[in-house]
Formats: sequence, C-alpha cells, structure tokens
Amino acid sequence: MRAGPGPARKRQQRIVTFSVLLMVLLSVLLIILDWKEVKQIVHKANFQFTLVALFFTLVSYICLSFSYVVVNRAFGIQLKLRTLLAVGFVSSALNNILAFMGAAGHSLRLVLVKREGISTAEILAASLFHSYINNIMMFFLLPISLLWLVLGRLVSGGAAVSLAFTAGVLFFFVGIATAIVFISRLRAAISRIIGALWYLVTRRRIGALLDEFDTAMKEGVVALRGRQFTLAFLLMVGDWVCAVVTLWFCFAALGGTPAWGIMLAGFGFGISAGNVSMIPGGLGIQEASMAGVFAGLGTSFAQAVLAAILFRVVYDFIPFFVSLAFYRRLIRGRNGAEEMPEKEGKGREGGY
Repeated sequence: MRAGPGPARKRQQRIVTFSVLLMVLLSVLLIILDWKEVKQIVHKANFQFTLVALFFTLVSYICLSFSYVVVNRAFGIQLKLRTLLAVGFVSSALNNILAFMGAAGHSLRLVLVKREGISTAEILAASLFHSYINNIMMFFLLPISLLWLVLGRLVSGGAAVSLAFTAGVLFFFVGIATAIVFISRLRAAISRIIGALWYLVTRRRIGALLDEFDTAMKEGVVALRGRQFTLAFLLMVGDWVCAVVTLWFCFAALGGTPAWGIMLAGFGFGISAGNVSMIPGGLGIQEASMAGVFAGLGTSFAQAVLAAILFRVVYDFIPFFVSLAFYRRLIRGRNGAEEMPEKEGKGREGGY
C-alpha cells in the first residue's frame, strides 16, 4: 500500500485549503455587503480588457523567465534556451500559487535542472541570486508607490508627512538589502549576527546554509557584470511593470481605473503582504490587502475586491494551469540532454 502524506504535506494542504476558503469567504462577504453594486459592475463590465490583461501577463512571465535564463548563463549553466525558459516559467507559476519564501520554486528548479546533470550547488546559487534580486525589486515598489501618492498630491496634511517618512524608512531598508548583495564584508557580518541569533533562539546552527547563501551572492556579483546584469535588471523591471499594467486592465474590465499612484500603492501593499504572510502564495491575504488599500484611497470596495480576484485568476491561476503542460514535458524526458555532451562543472552545452 502507498504511504499516506507526511505531516508537512498535510499541513501544507490544510494551509492551501484555508487560503482558498478565505478567498471564497471574501467573495461571499462582498456579495452579501453590496450585492446591488456587484451586479451593476458585472453587468457593465467589458471583459475584452481581460484579454489585454492576459497579454501583459504573458509578457511578464516571458521577462521573468528570460531573466532566469540570463542569470543561469552567468553561473555557467549552459542548458538549451527552451529548457531554461520552461523551468523558469513553471517554477515562477508555482511560486505565485503555492510558494512560501520562494521554497517551492527553488525546490522545483533543483528537481528539474538536476535531471540535466547540473550540480546542486550551481542550481541553488543561480536560483537564490535570481530570487533575491527579484525580491529586492518587489520591495522597491512599496516606497515608490508611497512617494507617488505624496508627490501626486493624492494625500495631504499629516497623512502625506507620515507616508513620506514611511517611504524614507523603506528606502533605507531596501538600500541596506541591496548593499548586502554587493558588499561582501557587510553580508558576512550580517550573516554572523543572523546565525548567532538563530542559534540563541532555536539552538540550531545554520552556518552551512548562510555560507551557501554567501557563496551564491559572491558568484552572482562576479558573474553578472556589464551587459548581463543590465539585461537581467531590465527584464525584471519589465516583469513588474507588466504585472502592474495587468492589474490596471483588470480594473478597466470592471468599469474604471484608479490613478496610477493609487494603483501602485494597492499593488505594492497587496503583493508585499502576500509575500510576507505565512500563507503559501499569499492566497486571500493579497486580495484582502489590495482591496483594503484601494477602498481606503477612494475606489469602490466592490470593484476593488473584484479586480483583486480577477488579477489573481489572470496572473496566477491561468499561468499555473498552462504551466502544467510544460511541467509534464520537463518531467517526462530530459529535453535534449541526450543530444548535448556533458561539460564538467558547467552543465551541458547549449546556445541561445
């Protein structure tokens, strides 16, 4: 008989089930609170804009997948372009649905790329560096959106001063995070502090994990220079810009769009809250946070919730189900590994 799922898997299934139920309850609450407005919004909706939102979702995932290719090339992983693109797409789609701190994406990349004969250290180094840079850019969104609200005079008085101060604090911490990537001594010092605090609380040593992370950062900074770094950076910017535009067209499909400052604020808060929550993929948390910010800044609560849910469907659920076809192809065979001779320490030959 096949063994049942372990405690960790059962716990993950319960969390995912709870998250989905939270989204359903949010939708039901919306219908109960303002059924008339919901009917009016849906009746007037122009869902042709959803097709445009899907187009920008496609461009966003292409940018993210190509940036994964560029980082892997810099780390010497010379698999075929189509293989790395597929791995980048499948792991990103999985992260947006089930990830907690990127663990699902890293694990899947390890499983899929390791099948091609690449070492574990190389795979994790490239994956960690790609995710770290991408996450730093994500957290830049929040202070930028706050400044946009202030400079665009969408808020005033004490609220403007508070938001400007908060944006300054967030920029400071994002700057520290960026410095950690590029300044080896600072990174080593912070790693020692984190290791000591972790041992003090848990009595477990994580020196090996922190050393692996430090090695990944060193290799990434050395490898990604000049045009490679610029290309990876621009691709990640393109990914986030297209994600915001996707949300804008989700609002457009439902009858109206907020000002860009409000759009950035709602998007930044929602994505950040979803990523730092203990719920995989931020399911339910992202939608509630987005809706709360949009409603607080003057958008109809009903439209805000519907737009947040539509964005989740367009940007996360649809790509996830599409990615299953790519996953089946990757997991069935080695996607050309037999036709590429192995190269020690650098994976297998393969050009763009």
